[in-house]
This record gives sequence, C-alpha cells and structure tokens, in this order.
Amino acid sequence: MKITKKDERKTTKVVTKVEPQRNVVSLRDMMNKMIEESFLDPFDVISPDLSMMPEVKMSFPKVDISETEKEIKITANVPGIDSDKIDIDVGDDYISISGRTEKKEEEKNKKIYRYEREYGEFRREFSLPSRVKKDNVSAKVKNGVLTIVLPKAEEEKKSKIKVKAE
Repeated sequence: MKITKKDERKTTKVVTKVEPQRNVVSLRDMMNKMIEESFLDPFDVISPDLSMMPEVKMSFPKVDISETEKEIKITANVPGIDSDKIDIDVGDDYISISGRTEKKEEEKNKKIYRYEREYGEFRREFSLPSRVKKDNVSAKVKNGVLTIVLPKAEEEKKSKIKVKAE
C-alpha cells in the first residue's frame, strides 16, 4: 500500500453542454433504467451512462468517514484486493483512494456458467471535513477492510470557550 502526500490538489474543469430536453428524466425512465441494470457494477465499467442519475450510480469501494476532536477515520471495504494494489493520495483537505484488481488466468478448457466478479481500476476522492497532518497518516488492511487514520492539523482542533456571566 502506498500513501502519497500531495501539496497541491489537482483540479479538472469539465465543460457540459446543456440540453434541457435531454436532461429531463422522468421517474418512470429512472425506474426502468434501474430494473434493466439491476446488477452491481462496482467499477462502473458496464453501465457508465448511469452518471446522469448520481443517486443510482454505484461506487467502489464503499466507505464510512467519521471524525473526532483529534482525527478523521475512513473505513473502506476492499475485499480480495492486496494492500500493494491500493494507493492513497493525501492532501491537506482531501484524500484519494485508488487501486486495481486483476483477473487471474483460468483454465482454458472450462465452461463458464456465470461471470459476475469485477476486475479493473477504481478511484474515489473525498473532501475532508478538516485539514490533516499528511506526514502522520496511517493505513492498514485487515480481513478486506481498509482503515485510514488522518490526525487533524493543530489549527483545526477546536477548543471550547466558557462564557462567563457578569
């Protein structure tokens, strides 16, 4: 597993042509699309056109992000992915988790009845709720669960001030 510290966040500008008739999607069309594509596509390989419905689009890996006074913790499900195939890029206020799964060569004279497992590259980026110490980030994988601990920068630690009555 490789953790990379980034000093500057890379930004990409996307120009979208606005076509009002095309952007109007009825609830019925959305439901039909969901039923037609009711299988999971965690790497967004088979059905990239679901991006017009962000609430339906599948994302991999699934993550939980929590925060305490001292740190931010990210937990991600990465079953079957070796730790050396996972890359983590950390900026002051963002994190990127990427990696790949590779298909193992199978027997040539075998008849396949079902093919559901996904292979390929994945990437997720998140804005962090506060600035972090990039040099003190830790990450570990155990039983297919990636845990990343990001200590908060000193200036981000909040302190409570008691108001005195006169």
